[in-house]
Amino acid sequence: MLKRGLTLALVAGASQLALATGAFAQDASQTQVEEIVVTGVRGSQIKSVDVKRREASIVDAISAEDIGKLPDVTIADSLQRISGIQIQRDAGEGKTVNIRGLRQVITLLNGEQYLSAGNMGSAQPDLLDVPSQLMNQVLVYKSTNPNNALSGISGTIDLRTRRPFQFGEGLTFTGAAEAQRGDRTKKDDYLLNGVVNWRNDRVGLMIGAAGSKSNLGNNYSGTVGLSGNNDWGGGFANSYISPHGYESFNRVVERKRLGVNAAFEADLGEGFTLIAEGFYAKLDEYNRAVGINISNRWDGGAFGTWNQPTVSTPVGIGNWLAVDEYDINAWWVNSFTVNRTTKSKTKNFNLGLDYDNGGPFTFEARAIRADGDRLSMNGQAQGDLSNWRYADGRFNLFRDPADRTRGTFYPKAICDKFGSARRTNAVTGSAGGCYLDPNPLGYGANPQLHYNIAGDHPVWSGFDRPLAGGLGTGKSLKDYMANKDSYAIGAFSSEGNNEVNSDMNVFRADGHYKFDDKLLGFITKIDAGVRQSKRTVEVEQFHLFSGFYGGTPGAVQANGQPVPAGGCEAQWKAIDVVMNQNQCQAGEFVPDPVTGLPVFQGYTVNQPTGLSTYNNVVWVDDLGGVTSGIPGFWAIDPRDFDDAEAFHKKVFGGAIRVQVPGQTYDVRLNEQSAYGVMNFAAGALSGNFGLRVIETELTVKQNLTGDTRNYGDTNADAGDQVTQRKYTDWLPSLNVSYDFNDNLKFRFAYSKTMQPLDLGNYGGGLKINTADCGAALPNVRCVTSAESSGNPMLNPWRSQNFDGAIEYYVGRASMFNISAFKLKIDSFVTNGVTTGRFPDQDGVIRRTVNVTLPIQGDGGEVKGVEVGASSRSATSSTTPASSRTSVSTPTTPTRRARSSRTGLDGEELPFQDNSKHQFNLIGWYQDAKLQARVAYNYRTDRLAEVMSNNIPIYQKSTGYVDVNVSYNVRDNITVYFNGSNVTSEIEDYYARFAKGKTQYIRQNEFEPRYTLGVRARW
Repeated sequence: MLKRGLTLALVAGASQLALATGAFAQDASQTQVEEIVVTGVRGSQIKSVDVKRREASIVDAISAEDIGKLPDVTIADSLQRISGIQIQRDAGEGKTVNIRGLRQVITLLNGEQYLSAGNMGSAQPDLLDVPSQLMNQVLVYKSTNPNNALSGISGTIDLRTRRPFQFGEGLTFTGAAEAQRGDRTKKDDYLLNGVVNWRNDRVGLMIGAAGSKSNLGNNYSGTVGLSGNNDWGGGFANSYISPHGYESFNRVVERKRLGVNAAFEADLGEGFTLIAEGFYAKLDEYNRAVGINISNRWDGGAFGTWNQPTVSTPVGIGNWLAVDEYDINAWWVNSFTVNRTTKSKTKNFNLGLDYDNGGPFTFEARAIRADGDRLSMNGQAQGDLSNWRYADGRFNLFRDPADRTRGTFYPKAICDKFGSARRTNAVTGSAGGCYLDPNPLGYGANPQLHYNIAGDHPVWSGFDRPLAGGLGTGKSLKDYMANKDSYAIGAFSSEGNNEVNSDMNVFRADGHYKFDDKLLGFITKIDAGVRQSKRTVEVEQFHLFSGFYGGTPGAVQANGQPVPAGGCEAQWKAIDVVMNQNQCQAGEFVPDPVTGLPVFQGYTVNQPTGLSTYNNVVWVDDLGGVTSGIPGFWAIDPRDFDDAEAFHKKVFGGAIRVQVPGQTYDVRLNEQSAYGVMNFAAGALSGNFGLRVIETELTVKQNLTGDTRNYGDTNADAGDQVTQRKYTDWLPSLNVSYDFNDNLKFRFAYSKTMQPLDLGNYGGGLKINTADCGAALPNVRCVTSAESSGNPMLNPWRSQNFDGAIEYYVGRASMFNISAFKLKIDSFVTNGVTTGRFPDQDGVIRRTVNVTLPIQGDGGEVKGVEVGASSRSATSSTTPASSRTSVSTPTTPTRRARSSRTGLDGEELPFQDNSKHQFNLIGWYQDAKLQARVAYNYRTDRLAEVMSNNIPIYQKSTGYVDVNVSYNVRDNITVYFNGSNVTSEIEDYYARFAKGKTQYIRQNEFEPRYTLGVRARW
């Protein structure tokens, strides 16, 4: 006879495997659920099954096993245990959430719309900034609950915090502290959280807080730059993927979270209850990466020629090849450092008045105020190994064909600093300027490398081949990479910065009337309400420019006029940017090498700068398990760019914000809605029928795109365009359940749903992309493509949803369920391609380029089946209730069709981010003291993006394993250990030409993380 219980939960997720102890007591039935005094995983199983059985809609739930203890590291990680939910990880942590394969999910906080830093302008839930320790329960609605304020296309997530009256009378305190450590980062991280609650029979006050710091390791290897229209074999005999370049890097993401939740409840008497609560979330993130880049330097003359296939297979479509190995004539090898710092905070306030005096009529009124802001800044630098001198077939800065000694040119003050030994010739400018050797110890010929992607990860070779250059005969690229003095700064920059501000104001009133005797013999209750919501989002995208050579003695423009006092502004503080373009120049006159007459020579923006001139440097010799064959190299410490704006001010004397008009916009979304719900019961049949009417007013201000500014890739702002729209949606819903007997339940649900697009799909404007034109047009940026990220005339997502389910219950926590669903998507947004003609940086229109833009998709489906089982049975007639066995075996196959876009092979593509199958498996053990859990989550291939020529990029199937062990030292003290991603899963991405014809693209490797903690309660 077994003395202790062993519990296995094989979970693909429904709430039956969600781990819950406490329910969110918002009505009488939920208060009754709170009385179940079973804790830990076992208690959560009971709670989950009870929630699923009780609700009229199709609902799943996860709940905290204890105060401050959701079952996983993040809310998204916990949600993946629910059938039909798929998540994406960022630096190894669960971040974004899909339901049934779609991103179009509404996020609520305590039943009302939630404004978080991650989704101030987007629809998809992004839960990175939400401390999971402050959550009591999360509900997932898969069919429409007509009483919810909003419903997503594929589902709705309701985050529920605690309230004072959920605790016992008197003072309650609970807290936890834990130490965290990554397998690779080996940083000593921490998490602290606590809740204090006091209440009597009339008044209660609760304050909860959670703070943490974590350093998350991530290795990457793969291609960069697959979106340009020249990234293919072009006019060669065969077409093949010829990317701009390849990167391998280490990334450490440091996240500092702070969350505070405060709630006040007061019983005012006569049935009135006042609720006031606030939720504050703050996230500071430092996304620090160091790596090596091998590329063609965006040079148009190199596309399709700088890397040649040596082992390849025809894919059977046109002349396309799937390549296993390339020979690479590397135009550019450099180390790089990137640090994107994002600081965000949101505040959500709720003031509510509830009325319930025990009679048939109840009422709630709520006012919501929320605001948030997010600032994301990027700092980066390139440590270039090239000497940039002239040779046929390589990128160079010595571009005057009549005198190849003329390269980078600087004013007298910089010439004097470096001395005559660095001069490349005897030419002197009209103000004493000179030509300097930019990197005398760099290599002087293109490295010849080999790239093999036929195996589990990319394998590089060729770094040991002798290479001409400043280190002398017999030295290889490996030697240059090991020599710190062989690096010179190719560029400093701060690009793609953005600031987002958002606010939301909501008022709603809801009334309910419950009939003692059924109206018309079957109507049990009537619900009705009105709601008004005003939401605004302001987005500014910008680059940091700095002024150069203002006030330089003798410096002039090409027309002989003085340089503006602030200098000529440049986005790229780069050694290949010469200040001789059409809008502003800075330089001197030098004798023409042929005629001897004075000609204008622009200064080079960035003076010769060693890797450690302004920065600390680090040695990198471990790129993880996603690549091999790359020797160690030097790079700038990414912490130097924790404050990118301050760095640019220190080094260049200024940092000027210049808006990117195509990504700068304002959107105002006003919604007015009213709803009514009829709840019914007739014998074993029960459910509800609802109708919600939403009138939407949309106002969009877009910034129009003007000419491309000199010395950057930024367009001027050509004014504003304001668009106003109004539309109305009538959204019926029906939820029906039939209790065949005490154990067997049948469900059916139907609804129409509407959800606004990501606000960027409305507001984003035109962005024009450029690259160096090459030798034919030196120092000119040529237009390569364009993209428009928004269109205010696009329709929102609209769908008709059908659900059917069979549920079989045995006892309090044993069940089997099977459900089928179909989402008939009536309108959605996808990417399209058109063409356009735009002037190059010198104002001349030379070519037609592709323009990608969001377009209206029409007609799509997502359908599938979800299966789950959870059983609890005593191991013998004498086994105590605290020792039980539970088994859950769910699966989530999801079929997709008619997404209105086809791949290269003509086959229809699925909706982005959708996996056809998802499986969860959880095994757990619990007795009076010890609790252990192993969770496995698996999802099949998902569509990540679509490249030019309609070549889809898929992420291969992945499986993550997480573990948790806890031990109750005393009734109120628990110690615990967590392991996240203990198998060090690798995300593998590939291009799919046709069935069975694929090619490696990139890999992400996330580190395992381990936690040791203690939790106490008084």
